[in-house]
Amino acid sequence: MQFALLEWCLQAPLATPEMDSADAWLACWQQLPFADASALQLAVQGGFQADRAAWAFASGYQAALRAQFPSAEGDGLYAFCLTEQGVRSSRQLQSRWWHTETCVALQGSKGWAPLFEQCRAFYVACRSADGAEPDEQEPGGFRILRVAANAKGVTFTPRAPGSFMPELPTARLQLDGVVLGADALLPGDGWHAYANPFSVQEELYVSAALLAYLLREGRSNDWPVSYLQQLLAALALLAELAGSDGKAAISRVVLSGATAWARQLFNEANALWAVAPDDARAQRWLRDQPIQTLWAGSSAQRGAKAWQAACAQVGS
Repeated sequence: MQFALLEWCLQAPLATPEMDSADAWLACWQQLPFADASALQLAVQGGFQADRAAWAFASGYQAALRAQFPSAEGDGLYAFCLTEQGVRSSRQLQSRWWHTETCVALQGSKGWAPLFEQCRAFYVACRSADGAEPDEQEPGGFRILRVAANAKGVTFTPRAPGSFMPELPTARLQLDGVVLGADALLPGDGWHAYANPFSVQEELYVSAALLAYLLREGRSNDWPVSYLQQLLAALALLAELAGSDGKAAISRVVLSGATAWARQLFNEANALWAVAPDDARAQRWLRDQPIQTLWAGSSAQRGAKAWQAACAQVGS
């Protein structure tokens, strides 16, 4: 149990600077103790010091990347690029990779790359260009490549600010004949080793960062202690899960329940913020409500599937 980290949330100073841009948030993010901190600590402390949901999300997202990709380290920023415009399934990805004599080449585009101007590298999902069609047993050469942000052939088309978290800059990522060293190709199947487990990590760490953000705001605004205790308890449960096997059925069952609890607490915060309608922080939180349910559907599906698996194991 991460009691020291939870105690920190109750004792840390409440003042935080205004972060009206990605660079302003990054200056605070880079003050965290990266040399010694776990991914969970980065999510919680990053979320706690955030002045709005966008930067709590960014902190949790960066923590999830560090939990999933060992080479995502230090105070640099990274992004996982999976989605493509008009593509609904990972088995239909149009981005392609192929081997040359000594290198790996990459061609394609991705629909969503957050904090693109500040990123050091991107983890890009793509399929083999050898023409193999994916099926249930063979994912069609689905792999992940680590692409440096300054690699030749990498360009960006900024997206218009979203209706929620508009402070978070995002772009479409274009990869035009990018040539990389052979070590850019991460080992293992891209779906089972990276894409699927990353969605679990993202749900866990972003939820933890948002809970920590609300805990600081709640302490600052004298919200009811009973509510703050629930924030802390939900955070404690996520902290316990952060050290578990994220692929285990029981872990996914508990995660689904824990983040459902977190969403209930997020919803309760709406009413607490509503008593101060002229507060800019309240306005931002209420504007950014869609972040509260971002993983609700996928989490419920994972939880239901894991429930069946866990119950079957008990009965076997």
